[in-house]
Amino acid sequence: MKRTLSTLFCCSILAAGYSQTMTWGDEFKLRKGSTDLSVIKADASDIFLEESHDVRATFGPGVRQSAILVKLDANMHEVFRKEFDHEMKGKDFEQFFFIENKLYLFAEGYEKRDRTQILYAVELDKNSGNLKGDWQQVYSWDMSAKGADVEVRITPNADTSRIVIASTNTARTQNSFEILVLDANLKAAGKAFTITNEFDAKTYQLEDFIYSTSGNSMLVGRVYDYEEGKKKKEKNLVFTNYDIRIYDNQGKQIKALTTDIDGKFLVSSKLIQVNKQVILAAYYSNEKKRRQINGMLIERIDPVTGNILGTTKKELTNSLIADSDDGDEKSSRKKKDDDDGLAANLVFRNVYETPDNGLVILSEQYTDQIVTTSSTVGGMNGSARTTFNDTYEDYTSRDMYISKISAQGNIDWLEVLPKRQWESITLGGSSYTGMAAGTQTVSYFKPTTSGRPFYSGFGCIPETNTLHIFFNDDVKNADVTGPVKKIRMISDLGISDCFHLKLDIMTGKLTRTSLFSNKKTPTAMPRLGVIFNNSMYIVGKDSRRSKVVVGKLTL
Repeated sequence: MKRTLSTLFCCSILAAGYSQTMTWGDEFKLRKGSTDLSVIKADASDIFLEESHDVRATFGPGVRQSAILVKLDANMHEVFRKEFDHEMKGKDFEQFFFIENKLYLFAEGYEKRDRTQILYAVELDKNSGNLKGDWQQVYSWDMSAKGADVEVRITPNADTSRIVIASTNTARTQNSFEILVLDANLKAAGKAFTITNEFDAKTYQLEDFIYSTSGNSMLVGRVYDYEEGKKKKEKNLVFTNYDIRIYDNQGKQIKALTTDIDGKFLVSSKLIQVNKQVILAAYYSNEKKRRQINGMLIERIDPVTGNILGTTKKELTNSLIADSDDGDEKSSRKKKDDDDGLAANLVFRNVYETPDNGLVILSEQYTDQIVTTSSTVGGMNGSARTTFNDTYEDYTSRDMYISKISAQGNIDWLEVLPKRQWESITLGGSSYTGMAAGTQTVSYFKPTTSGRPFYSGFGCIPETNTLHIFFNDDVKNADVTGPVKKIRMISDLGISDCFHLKLDIMTGKLTRTSLFSNKKTPTAMPRLGVIFNNSMYIVGKDSRRSKVVVGKLTL
């Protein structure tokens, strides 16, 4: 890895009764063409990073994301930097995966003769990054149907003892999800099974999936319908209701849960496995069109039977929301999304257990849009006229909602931290051929926990009675810990401060302190931080100079 600066410095900050030590390692440059760097694993002796970049796909059109594995020691000095272009010849990178004391590399290949897509895995030596053996074929999909395209997501199960591989063929007219469970040695823990439903693939979107410790699967789907009087095109699909079902390990449906009850219509939801129960946390609307959020709903579910063990609701009002002060911002794209009020765009982010067997749930107002702008030059006095198209992906991360759920399922308190973070990434000019303009939907197979946005959002370190939340914000919002009349939007996150928000888990009391200025270091990415014990490992990046640095934030 090419070093551009050999500086090791640390700063200790005394904040709200806690002493934090922020230690930054050596700065270095990303490889040319790399898009981002994220921490994927940290322990007492090692830190593993994934440096992402785009490559031409081995099979199919366009490009795919690939990655370099970087290892740092406990002092954040580089141990190795490993590319896998040679080892993955004929394959496309899928992901790195840690389980127990093992590290695997997953990749996909394609057999033209059999028209089969294959998922491979190989164990990596964590000391060197080298392959420890041969590639193993994990699973395969028949790609003979016209337009066949498989989406895959690989996750740990609820107690992180298994590898769960979920996939779907988006070319099928009816929904079909294939589930395979592996142990830490890549041995199948039972046969793969298929889950289907009666919905057309275009009108059903899998939003959440849990493979519970009991062996049952819970699927949360968003059901859509075409707007009345309009053609059956994807742009005319509107969300109608949630569909939540429980299946056994053979793919047989056990129960379908009623989602819209007592005149409350679910807008967004999250499933959480806690001990032997599954918690459904959701925001609801009082109107069927679900244009705004009016409250929060909590249901405790038995994952074996599907029975509802308890339901609690709490109303939310506009008094919890702060107005935005954009100052001298000139971009209409920044202002457009700022008049929504209590909009139906709350996304669940983190869930933590509390000492009294309750839960603390963190949510965030979030919008992700693809926007194309056009500008024309010339055309006067007979000169040629040229039109330029620029395409951006705009991310707006707004108010943070923090709620405490008791062991009995009651909502003990709910706090709102107003914030306005706006981040835009240029996707290309007139040659851009990506998704059309408009708000982007996020499915289970395309989660919001990807590498973007880089600098907005927030990260957390949990302690027994305290939750420590870290995020970038305008220094003029330094005193904001609750609803206020005006809040300052931050769009140039490189001139922001990184703040520490301390939450008392039992009372909901918030205190806030500035930790450091992003003007003096590469801009911190708290949302992408990884926790080990009482430390968070954070990547900082200077987007203008492509410089990156890894930092360790210790309580």
